[in-house]
Amino acid sequence: MIAGYSHNGCVAEAAELFDRMPKRDAFSWTLMITCYTRNGELEEARRLFDRMPGEKSSVCYNAMISGYAKSRRSEDAIEHFKMMRKEGKDPDWSTFACALSGCANLAALQVGTQLHNLLLKSGHIIDIFAGNALITMYARCGRILTARQVFDEMVSVDLVSWNSLIAGHALNGYAKAAISIFQEMKKNGVAPDEVTFIGLLSACSHAGMVDDGLELFYSMSRDYPITPVAEHYACVVDLLGRAGRLGEALKLVKGMPIKANAGIWGSLLGACRMHKNPEVANVAAEKLFEFEPHTTSNYVLLSNIHAEAGSWGEVERVRVLMKERGVWKQPARSWIEIKNEVRSFSSDDSTEPRAAEVFMVLRVLNAQMRNIGHMSDSSLLDCG
Repeated sequence: MIAGYSHNGCVAEAAELFDRMPKRDAFSWTLMITCYTRNGELEEARRLFDRMPGEKSSVCYNAMISGYAKSRRSEDAIEHFKMMRKEGKDPDWSTFACALSGCANLAALQVGTQLHNLLLKSGHIIDIFAGNALITMYARCGRILTARQVFDEMVSVDLVSWNSLIAGHALNGYAKAAISIFQEMKKNGVAPDEVTFIGLLSACSHAGMVDDGLELFYSMSRDYPITPVAEHYACVVDLLGRAGRLGEALKLVKGMPIKANAGIWGSLLGACRMHKNPEVANVAAEKLFEFEPHTTSNYVLLSNIHAEAGSWGEVERVRVLMKERGVWKQPARSWIEIKNEVRSFSSDDSTEPRAAEVFMVLRVLNAQMRNIGHMSDSSLLDCG
């Protein structure tokens, strides 16, 4: 019954039934923890995990690690992996895949490399899911050659493997290599899917390869039975926007057969900042506010566009709008890996023991970048 409630998202009913159980075993506890993690209630899952009597099984740890990884709470996922190892539990391919996903999100290369070594010793390296997670981890950490080596050494690969490799090259700016891998994939008889084209279009966008990107976009429905979705249109809008073709981008959005989402309008707004176009920015921002009325970055971006154009009345209008809607600018957070530990910090965190030194070094770096011309538009650097 608890499993049934869990699969249908009935968390409260599952919890009530769990509390009524006259006797619970390890399986019961793990099932309820899984119910919480599957439905995104990670704090409740953690409380139950800490209360669980006796020895915790690998399955129980997997439930926590998987839940944290899916919710992008990567630090917690890695921490629970370490706890699991300390208690002498053997991780399986699923554990490794989730922990590696956490390393990828944090770009924690040292921890990810250690997981790779453990994966080799455990024998789970032959598992395709773990191999795909390794490709993504190395790619997001900027080690694209190592990602390719992992791919080449895998016993077998699937479409996800190819997509991970294409997306990895796209992320690191190797657009031509991404397209070459796409051609290699087709020669191996693997048909692309929606995710494949998201990676390819993203690669072309970041490399400024407008013609190649548009050809790939139109080939989706022409050469393959793939109908473009919002993510593909967002990539094309970004592609045109980065090239300064804002009119074409706006025309594409207005003529799409599907309703534009926040990602599409966000891509257009970002392009307006790059090419200083407050008129199109107003159109994109108003639509974006309908989807994300409380996302601070959208208001800040629009305000900055008008500030650069000297439209102080518009800047004030955006400020008033933020106040009326209860939106405030939240401090940014960053992660850094030091001695195999992932440390999280915010830009306004004065409690750090060496905060004064950090800010001093930042000021020196800013001055050096200005001197050598890397900050011709100094307003683009927002340290807050």
